[in-house]
Amino acid sequence: MAKHCSDEDFETVFRQYRDMVFKTAYLILADAQKAEDVLQEVFIKVHKSLETFDSRRGRLSTWLYRITVNQCISERRTRHLPSVSLENLREEGFDLAAADCRRPDDLALRQEESEKIQQAMKALDRKHRAVLVLRYFDDLSYEETAQVLDIPLGTVKSRLNTAIRILREELMEGGIRHELQKD
Repeated sequence: MAKHCSDEDFETVFRQYRDMVFKTAYLILADAQKAEDVLQEVFIKVHKSLETFDSRRGRLSTWLYRITVNQCISERRTRHLPSVSLENLREEGFDLAAADCRRPDDLALRQEESEKIQQAMKALDRKHRAVLVLRYFDDLSYEETAQVLDIPLGTVKSRLNTAIRILREELMEGGIRHELQKD
C-alpha cells in the first residue's frame, strides 16, 4: 500500500519549490501566464504522485525540474505556441538581473547586456534553450541536467556548447564582448 501524501508535506514542497518551478517555466516559455499555468499543472501532478517519489532514485528538485520541463514542452505542443522568445521578459515584469539565481554573475550582466542576451536567446531552439536554462539559470550540474531532460550526458554537453556558440555569435553581432563561460 502506497504511503499517503499529507497536506503538510505537499504544502512544504510547494512553498520550497514554487519559485523554482515558476522561474524555470517562465524562462522556457517567456510568458508569465503560461508559466503560472505550468506551475499549477506541475503541483497538481506533484500532489497526485508525491507519495511515490523515491529519494533513492534522485533528488526532489531534479524530479520537479523534469516534471516542469515536460509540462512546458506539453504546454507548447498543446497550444501550438510559437518559438520561445525572451524579448518581452522585462515588459512582463521579469528582471533577469534580479532573478533569484545561485550564480547571477554568469547570466545577469548590466541591464543593457541583459537585454542583448535576451535578444540573442531568441536564436535558440527549445532543446538548446532548455539545457542553457537548467545549467546556468538553475545552476544544475551536467548530470542533473541530463537526468531532468532524460538525455545522455554527452548530449547535454553538445547542446550546451552549441547554445553557447550561437549566443556568442549573436552577442558579437550585437556588440557585446562579454566572454561566455565554456564548460
